[in-house]
Amino acid sequence: MAPSNADVKVGENTRMQCAASHDPSLDITFIWSLDGRVIDLHKDSQHYERILNGSSNGELLIKSLQLKHAGRYTCTAQTPIDNVTASAHLVVRGPPGAPGGVRVMNKTDKNVTLQWSRGADNHNPISKYTIQYRDSFSKEVWKNATTSPTDVEGNTEMATVVDLFPWIEYEFRVIATSALGTGEPSSPSPKDKTLEAIPVVAPSDVGGGGGSSRELTITWTPVQPQYYYGPNFGYIVAFKPQDGHEWSKVTVADPQAKRYVHKDPSIPPSTEFQVKVKAFNSKGEGPFSLTAIIYSAQDAPSEAPVSVDGRALSATEAIVWWLPLSQSNIDGYQVKYWRNQEDSEGRAQRVVVPGSENHTRLEGMKPDSHYLIEVRGYNSAGYGPASEHLQIHTKKAPPSRPPRIAGKKLKGRKVNIVWEHVEPLANEAPVDGYKVLCRQQGHSTGTLYTTSKQSIDLLLPTDGNYVVEVRAHTEGGDGAVAQVNITGGSVISAPSLSVLSLLLVALLCLNL
Repeated sequence: MAPSNADVKVGENTRMQCAASHDPSLDITFIWSLDGRVIDLHKDSQHYERILNGSSNGELLIKSLQLKHAGRYTCTAQTPIDNVTASAHLVVRGPPGAPGGVRVMNKTDKNVTLQWSRGADNHNPISKYTIQYRDSFSKEVWKNATTSPTDVEGNTEMATVVDLFPWIEYEFRVIATSALGTGEPSSPSPKDKTLEAIPVVAPSDVGGGGGSSRELTITWTPVQPQYYYGPNFGYIVAFKPQDGHEWSKVTVADPQAKRYVHKDPSIPPSTEFQVKVKAFNSKGEGPFSLTAIIYSAQDAPSEAPVSVDGRALSATEAIVWWLPLSQSNIDGYQVKYWRNQEDSEGRAQRVVVPGSENHTRLEGMKPDSHYLIEVRGYNSAGYGPASEHLQIHTKKAPPSRPPRIAGKKLKGRKVNIVWEHVEPLANEAPVDGYKVLCRQQGHSTGTLYTTSKQSIDLLLPTDGNYVVEVRAHTEGGDGAVAQVNITGGSVISAPSLSVLSLLLVALLCLNL
């Protein structure tokens, strides 16, 4: 039995018949070949399989057909003394192959005409073509193009892509489709740039105002690069006083620019202006943005704060106050302070205070130091003149040594804690008294006591672990801390080595 011609679709299975009559005493072998090349059934078992149906049958099963399996199949029946061959054609129908030779034939600022060569139809007529494009802004993503005509029929090899952006470099590819599916895309066309055009997009969010004295600050959101539409892209900024008739125009050549500051000594402060911005390139000028209303910069404060006074609160803090400025254009105050001898004014610390306040606290100061302090008003136009310098001398530092706990003992429901007097060093402030803080372990707050004595009676807590902190108090602040632990109605002190040894012996005895 010779194989028969077959016509199948991609992905299907088919069988090639082959049988021969022979002398049963002789061995028979069946060999299959495709277009003259012997098929290795073991190597290509994914697609080829021999069907065992008696020694005289050499039927071949072809699985999951691909386009490459089409061709002339030959079966050879061979015995030691003779052989016979028979052939049949297998046609495999599938989706179209990739079109070739895609190129741009003609272009304008928004359209290009493409031409290509049709690929293999793989025994099924091509019904339509799809055209795709990508550019430098699409991040390698291919998008379906809008074409004219909208539907590109399968019998054509040319179409026009429309609705593109001017002065953008594009690549194109073509994909063929038939009733059996969509084929692989063509290779991309050579990159080509559409022609230039006048900009049509205006900058957005036009506004501004503020800035330094005698300035008009105009701001906008720049146009995105895909809307440049041509080389030499920039902006034209137009402005005029609200009651003026002539627009002043300035060219800004930087396409990424976000602002323009017009400086003019004759600009009155806080004056209302109309402003608008448009884009331009080498082909011409685009439309203006919407007109915005902004105000020129106000003048910086002209008066210095007076009656500046203050005092040191501790070794590291002070408080300063002053009379508010009478001007209405004050946004706030800057307080600057530095050590008179040790620091230069350039290393001064600064505090900014809202215009509604006329005092502030200064922190991070050095102990026992002479400070110079100045205050000045400010607004969006800048800083006003500084006040006269105020001099403040910070307090001496608190004691750096903690109190030494001299004793602790239970007195009924109370615990008595005694400590030695802290003797300050020569550069430390004298002790005014002591602060005692009783807090639960793990907490930062608790009950605070003050005393001029060197002992205190505290009510024992009923349960839980507590920490008692003792520190000296001076005009310069609080000194170093000594701690005592209290737990469950008793005072805990660190046990000595001998006590620990006794506890371990007792535990060992209990376990015997």
